[in-house]
Formats: sequence, C-alpha cells, structure tokens
Amino acid sequence: MRHAVGCVLGIAFALFLVSSAHAEPPTPGSGYGPRPNRPDVVETNVVATGNGVTIFIGVRSTIPGTPGAPGSTVIVNVPAAPVCTAAVPNIGYQSTFAQQLPDHPGELPWVVTCDNGLFSIAWIPVDAPDVTEIVIETLPEEPTDPRLVAQSLFGMVPLPPVAVGANPGTGLVALPSWFWVDGYGGETLYGSETLGDTTVDVEITPERYDWSFGDGATLSTQSLGRQYPQQSDIQHSYERSSTVDVRLDITFGGRYRVTTVEDDGEGGTIVVVGPWEPLDPMVRSWTRLYPIQQMQSVLTAGR
Repeated sequence: MRHAVGCVLGIAFALFLVSSAHAEPPTPGSGYGPRPNRPDVVETNVVATGNGVTIFIGVRSTIPGTPGAPGSTVIVNVPAAPVCTAAVPNIGYQSTFAQQLPDHPGELPWVVTCDNGLFSIAWIPVDAPDVTEIVIETLPEEPTDPRLVAQSLFGMVPLPPVAVGANPGTGLVALPSWFWVDGYGGETLYGSETLGDTTVDVEITPERYDWSFGDGATLSTQSLGRQYPQQSDIQHSYERSSTVDVRLDITFGGRYRVTTVEDDGEGGTIVVVGPWEPLDPMVRSWTRLYPIQQMQSVLTAGR
C-alpha cells in the first residue's frame, strides 16, 4: 500500500516510544505472543519529509549493529546490521492496534520486521510518502556509562528535513547564485532516555555550515543564508556551463546531562541534576544537483 505524496517538507519530525516493542507479530484477530532472545527495542523515531520516510530504531542487544546516520541518504544494511522491511498491515492485522489509534490521529501503524527477529511498530502520517530507509542503532547494554547513552542519542535524534535552497533554480555563468539552508532554522534539537532512576538528556546545536559548490570553491560560515526573495549572504559565481553537486555539511555540537532520583535516607527521594558535559561533534551532509547555463544573446528583427 502506498501513501500519496501529499506532504512537501511540512511534516515535522516526531518521536514515538513503542510500547509493543517486545511482542511477536500476531496473526489477524489473535493476540501477541512473546519470543525470547530477540533484540530489545528501546525506541522508534520517525522522520517524514517530502522525499520519503526514515525509521530509526534504537535496540539494546548483544548482536553487533551499525550506528545510524540521520540526514544521510545511505541505507544502513551492512553485514553486521540486520536487514529490515516495513509494511502497512492488512485490515485484520490493523484491528490489533485499534485501541491505540485515538492516540495517533492522522497516522497508521507500519510493521517493521528484521531478519534477526527484531519487531517494532512505527506510527507514520497517512499522507506521508513510502518508507525509504530503516536505520538500526545498537545502544549499550544496561547498566552502562551515561556518556555512552548520550553519544548514542546524539546520533539517533531525528534531524529536520534539511535541503539545499538555491536561486535561481538554474545558475547563470558569471552571475552570483544564492544558496541557503532550507527546512531548518538552526534550532536546538533534543533527545532523552531514561534507564531506571537515571535520565540522560542531550542537546544538539549547529556549530558550522560548510559549503562545497561543486567547482572546487568552498565556504565555511555560521550563517544559514537567507531564503529567496531575500538576498542571501551565501553566494557563488560559476565560470562555465556545467551541472554540479552543491554539498552542505553541517557540524553539530552536543552536550548531555544526567538526572538521577536518589534515596534521601528518610524514606523519600531527591532529584539530582548533573552539570552539562560536552560530546564529540558530528557532521551530516546534504547535496543538490545544480545546473549552470551560459547566457546567450538573441538577435531579433528590426534591432
């Protein structure tokens, strides 16, 4: 079943905690049945854009996995990672989730199954295009170092629908083309995971925008540029006709803090909030195919 592509970069990213993560896919009309020794799904993130839907699944397992790369266009299906598929269940199967539908207005459940036994449910907007990627992120076993949890969250937090904006749509030789970051305004992104009495919070902020214009020229800036019709401060002029890949690399910095609930020694509890600690930065990339043409003079009669 395919959804109509009616959503054009307007669907914000959302985070959904999967309550049925430990269940075996039932047959229509039946209940769930447990299956031992399967990967433990921690959370499922859904990123929907006009170009497709990406499902990020965080699992806790001793089976080796490959960290996901939000914002990339590479499907993570390497030998160490499970091969996964997603599909909308049939009507009988959907009845299993009928009681959850009021909590997910405008969404349908998609069943994700993997060749290593992993099973999850992702709630996806009904007007979103098809699932194009399934990325598996293997999280550390519990108990674990909060920094390792934070680093995993850093790579798992869904990114907004970033794209490379350009004006004009086709560049002209010797005239400056304007570029900007489309679909993202530089906002801080957040992630969180609770392990028992410990909660790890992560904040992600953009630190630098690096542009590669496809002809050898580059520009590093802290500006996102400005969307047309405003004049962008990210500009470049091309010297010849061609078609190039304009690439945008965003360097994201991160920090985390740990909040714990502890016994106060008098039968109650106290909440201890730790200081913010830095995380190693990560870089995500986006590209746009950009044609450049030579302006030509045209003679007309009587002139």
